[in-house]
Amino acid sequence: MNKVVNLLQQYISEGQLEKALLECKKFVKANPNEIYPLKLLAHIYYLQEDYQPAIENTLKILEMKSEDFDGNNNIGSYYLKTEQFKKALFYIEKAKKINPDHPAPHQNHCETLMKMRDFKGAVEHIEKCISQHETYSDDYVTYKSTLVLRIEIYIALKEQLEAIKFIKKYLSIKFDAELLLQLVQIDKNEATDEMINICKHKILNKTFGSKMERYQEQVPLYFSLAVFYEKTDPSNSDKYYVKANNEVSEIQRLTMIKFQKSVLKIIENYEIVKNFNTKDSHKGKDNIFILGMPRSGTTLTESIITANTEVFGGGELMSFYDLTYRLLINEKYDASDYEMVGDQYIERTKFLLSQQNKIADKLPNNYAFIGHIRKFLPEAKIVLVLRNPWDLAVSLYKQRYVTNISFSSSFFNLGVQMANFEAFILYWKKMGMLDENVMIINYEKLVKNFDDYQKRLYAFCEITSDYEPEKRESFFAKTASINQVQNKIHTESLKKDNFSDLKTEFQEAFFSQREFWKSKNIVDIPADFFDYQV
Repeated sequence: MNKVVNLLQQYISEGQLEKALLECKKFVKANPNEIYPLKLLAHIYYLQEDYQPAIENTLKILEMKSEDFDGNNNIGSYYLKTEQFKKALFYIEKAKKINPDHPAPHQNHCETLMKMRDFKGAVEHIEKCISQHETYSDDYVTYKSTLVLRIEIYIALKEQLEAIKFIKKYLSIKFDAELLLQLVQIDKNEATDEMINICKHKILNKTFGSKMERYQEQVPLYFSLAVFYEKTDPSNSDKYYVKANNEVSEIQRLTMIKFQKSVLKIIENYEIVKNFNTKDSHKGKDNIFILGMPRSGTTLTESIITANTEVFGGGELMSFYDLTYRLLINEKYDASDYEMVGDQYIERTKFLLSQQNKIADKLPNNYAFIGHIRKFLPEAKIVLVLRNPWDLAVSLYKQRYVTNISFSSSFFNLGVQMANFEAFILYWKKMGMLDENVMIINYEKLVKNFDDYQKRLYAFCEITSDYEPEKRESFFAKTASINQVQNKIHTESLKKDNFSDLKTEFQEAFFSQREFWKSKNIVDIPADFFDYQV
């Protein structure tokens, strides 16, 4: 057994998850009455972000041993990922009772409360989690994700000064580039010369055991320096951004063909779905979707739409994307499955509502499913946010995305994905899905004519309660906009002139991918990009 386990752990550490999955299935089949192989199998599914089979295999574990700590804690985490919050809390509480001294269920509980926007309630659990970690380990790097979560709670509560003190406390114990990046993103002036010099010194270290080790060490160092020099030395900052993204691209080895295939698959699926009509024509009346390319202004828009007593800010909810995407991978589906998508989505999101009666879902990538939203939730309101494509590309390039927005590390990939986004929107327009329930706004017009657009958004979303500016300025978003959205509205992010030497790469990739969509005869491609020049 040890030989197989070692091989699986090797595959997992190397990121070879498909190999790990195949071997683990054999392992489970050879040991049908053993719990550990099932735990490994569920964990591999979790790493692949395939949460349903992770849940199903963990339920098998709990049938064999209902008081298994890992099983209860893990399934709580899996239900949290699928936004089945009631079930998540049930198993998290059970795990806490089985082992009250283990930090993991307290972190899961904290993350659940964060989703519910109960930031004060989350404090107790994260503090207990950190305390328990400190009992088990002298090296905070082993529980760094917990510290980052604590920093996010400070920011959510508008306690930036406390966040700075917290980060500096741990940096004084041991230097860590991830924590330094957190610090400079809050306030660049809080980074000392010593911290910056340590960063530069560590970059010179050329000895790494593997590409992954190099990536893990170098990328946060480059991003920290890039953010630090952004205002004082823009040219130097851009160089560090390029180096950081080159390291990310090297480890990703991303091929954009998968995104192209995904567009075709979703369109193919919609051609089957398009004649469906839900039994309840009012379904989705309390749902608002805010979507567009990432970094287009969706977080700002959410902060406006939720600055009242009526609308709950759900943030980037994965549920609609998850439920709809299952239709694409399951070839055997019918009208009852379509009905289920809307029903399950409403069931999951209603859990988050307490005082409010509407909920805003701000997952940008839901633009891929505009047609499906219109079919499954016909009364839902959709706000599509557009932005200057080059400003958008630069903004994405300057964020440390790796898995969730994997195409952001090169301007070639960004150009391709921008054309894919355009193809989607043009297709939905062609199919008549950009109707009266869809409002299209431009980021530039929003920030320049804020009062007017605030009123337009409220009228469109049928929000009758008063707009409260202080609520917008205290809005928390667990996204790349975490430290920006609480600022006053400004126009500084318009007309970016960074990375001008890489703009041709972006343009050529965009127009090349446009030619691909022309060749498919799916949509008619206009001269401009939604009234913007590329």
